[in-house]
Amino acid sequence: MEFVEPQVYLIAESKINFDQLKTMLASVGQETATKWLARTEEASKSQGELLTEVAGRICYKSFGVGLNPNVTKIRESSRDYIDNTLSKGDGSIFEHATCTFAFLNVSRVFTHELVRHRVGVAISQESLRYVRPTHVRFWLPPEFQDKKKEVKSIIEQIEHNYHELENSYGWDKLNFDVKKRITSALRRIMPDGMATSIVWSANHRTIRHVISMRTAESAEVEIRFVFDKVARLMKEKFPLIYQDFEYTELEDKTRSWRPKYNKV
Repeated sequence: MEFVEPQVYLIAESKINFDQLKTMLASVGQETATKWLARTEEASKSQGELLTEVAGRICYKSFGVGLNPNVTKIRESSRDYIDNTLSKGDGSIFEHATCTFAFLNVSRVFTHELVRHRVGVAISQESLRYVRPTHVRFWLPPEFQDKKKEVKSIIEQIEHNYHELENSYGWDKLNFDVKKRITSALRRIMPDGMATSIVWSANHRTIRHVISMRTAESAEVEIRFVFDKVARLMKEKFPLIYQDFEYTELEDKTRSWRPKYNKV
């Protein structure tokens, strides 16, 4: 067995087709809208934030004064615009841009918690019906730090018993369907704490919610550990969408992140 640490990778995010965007804005607001895009694109930190702002401004034609007779002034800066949207709780525009994460070396305890968040997400997890583990990887919770030797001994015994049972089958003589059924049965012996991999995609409205929920001090320690990493990534990559998030350092060295605006 091997002790491991959960890893977080941002492997994909929303990408804008700028040719189509420029053509669309010219149709919606002619030169006023295309000039707005030129200014905003140059200052933008990410395409996800730019896409979010476009979606919001198109609702009121607020790319500039004069496009909508009801609009006599606009918020010029993206920071002010998004801050105002967050403060009003107009969360729907944050559903247009998404991020895709790979969470590696997380436990099945973690994934059971993660899949409870269903709205605005897509999930693909390593299947132990098909994947027969060669060895157990395990993240050691802080509560077990002074019991590392005992935990290692327990897991190694489970691992030994697993492989002993596994080796009682003549795998070379089995067709794939039978291998799958036996692999599926064998996984029931493994502990929930064994490491696995999962790919998780979510829009920014959902990511904000999950960070808030899962980095709370009362959250399960591993999921807080992972979403603390997610929060730090999001603050760096999307500083406008997550501008209202502040953190408190906890005793276990993770951070509990809270937004100024909860109802988004």
